[in-house]
Amino acid sequence: MWVRDATISDVPEILAFIRAKAQFDRGLGALQGDIETSEELIGRHLFGPSPFAWALLAGDAASATGFAFYYFCFSSFRGRPSMWLDDLYVHAADRRHGTGQRLMGRLGEIATATDCTHIAWLASASNAVGMNFYRKLGATVVQQIEDAVTLRIVPSALVALIGRHQSAANSNFEPR
Repeated sequence: MWVRDATISDVPEILAFIRAKAQFDRGLGALQGDIETSEELIGRHLFGPSPFAWALLAGDAASATGFAFYYFCFSSFRGRPSMWLDDLYVHAADRRHGTGQRLMGRLGEIATATDCTHIAWLASASNAVGMNFYRKLGATVVQQIEDAVTLRIVPSALVALIGRHQSAANSNFEPR
């Protein structure tokens, strides 16, 4: 399993993930609108001279199976940045194989390296599997308005937790 920064050649795949995530959200009743982005807009705003957002891809030897889409905010009061996770999505057939955990771990590493106070994101309360996943990572609910739940996690705590999970998984590994 790999996780890497997306490149400009990944723009079609990023758009495909955005569309898949939108379809998933529609199924939950969490999205009503239309997708207005395009390959041209993604290319310009993620890979232009002044990027506004970034994407990670995760996958196996065959293809990308998940992605994360994020950007940074800045607090004048704290004098430090935070990270906003706009999208996290893993294809249904590839869930429960550690892809989401690896993506979140990499986000935690990036947020720690950039001195972020926290990572925050919105999730649908009706996505019970997703909410359980986020709670297991140590995320806390900051606010809930109807079905929209704002979650937050401290990057260093996320990295430490995932490091412990990976160490435990590796210590249970027995070669065949």
